[in-house]
Amino acid sequence: MAATPINVYVGTGQMPFADHGGKRSGIFGELMQELCVRMDVECQFRSVPWKRVQLEVDADPHGIALNLARTPAREEDFVWLLEVLPTCYVLNSPQARFDTFEQALDAGPVAVMAGTPRALELEAVRQGEQRVVEVTDPELAARMLRSGRVVAWYEIDSRSRYLWHRLGYDDEPLLAGATQGRVHSYIAASRQLEGAENLRTRMREAFAAMIADGTWQRILSGYFSEEKTREVLPAQQMAGEALSR
Repeated sequence: MAATPINVYVGTGQMPFADHGGKRSGIFGELMQELCVRMDVECQFRSVPWKRVQLEVDADPHGIALNLARTPAREEDFVWLLEVLPTCYVLNSPQARFDTFEQALDAGPVAVMAGTPRALELEAVRQGEQRVVEVTDPELAARMLRSGRVVAWYEIDSRSRYLWHRLGYDDEPLLAGATQGRVHSYIAASRQLEGAENLRTRMREAFAAMIADGTWQRILSGYFSEEKTREVLPAQQMAGEALSR
């Protein structure tokens, strides 16, 4: 009997990390496609709004989520299959460098992805008439920032820079303030996923092989600058060596 396919849930508009149905599938999308081939596993990619990803995966005994930050609040809700990328969060603005939430909120509305820990962080410090604008698509946040509808945008540094460039906004520098937080992004599975431990082992072995043969570097260099790729790779190369032992 053939193995049950894995349902891979992709939050829409999550470039450069993941997307589905467009010209490019993102870093996590390309990675997962390669992993499925190397593990000889049938994967069915399903595009859903970002706010529904966690709910869909939780309800699906064959579900996997791409690009999910591992946080204390989520720790017990998922099986963390594979650590992929470190991510840092910053306040972006073409007007000034905001190093604190208070500075940004005092200056005007701040955009952030709805349903994320980042939105909760901003709401926790918001006072009075200060505004936090929650969006469901990071591209919308970039457009709002460019048009002046918000003064800052709280987002993953590499995502905000990728979108700023892709939308053709390079004529106006995007200034990033101090790093507000750093987490690690994973491919994660439903707690109900049968054979999760075995899948995790196979996925880690396949990823280690991708690091060793240069496939992972090729994927990264298609989305990140040469400098950013060099920044990410050393730690992963060491992790890959550990995974392959």
